[in-house]
Amino acid sequence: MPSPYKFEEILDKDGELVFTNVGYSMYPLIKEREDILKIVKTNSYKKGDIVLYKSHIDHYVLHRILKIKKDIVILAGDYNYSKDQPINIDKILGKLETITKKDGKVIDLKKDKKWRKFWYTNFFPIKSLFQKAMKVLHLRKV
Repeated sequence: MPSPYKFEEILDKDGELVFTNVGYSMYPLIKEREDILKIVKTNSYKKGDIVLYKSHIDHYVLHRILKIKKDIVILAGDYNYSKDQPINIDKILGKLETITKKDGKVIDLKKDKKWRKFWYTNFFPIKSLFQKAMKVLHLRKV
């Protein structure tokens, strides 16, 4: 039975949200319906953070910050080859803090810096071309 609460209500009440995701946009870091994600409420964001926001069509999206310009944030999924529509920073609900993998291993994104600024943030145009080529060649998972 689905929760009667919206993610933003849970974050406001508890300061954190634990769930598993649907979708491949953050693959290979996050695997669909396998990994347990812990989002924390915060007002501090920087390039490389993986954040949860509510899109203009009321879908929850968990993507990485590529750039912040004043109050505007540019995001994209690690597995995507296009950027999201820019959003206002106040649309961000929280930041991904930990990922618990199927084998029980916990990735703490505050401590494990290799996942904070993965190669996607600085080389997005190159990664985007690579991802498009993989799709055309049918070598991409999705």
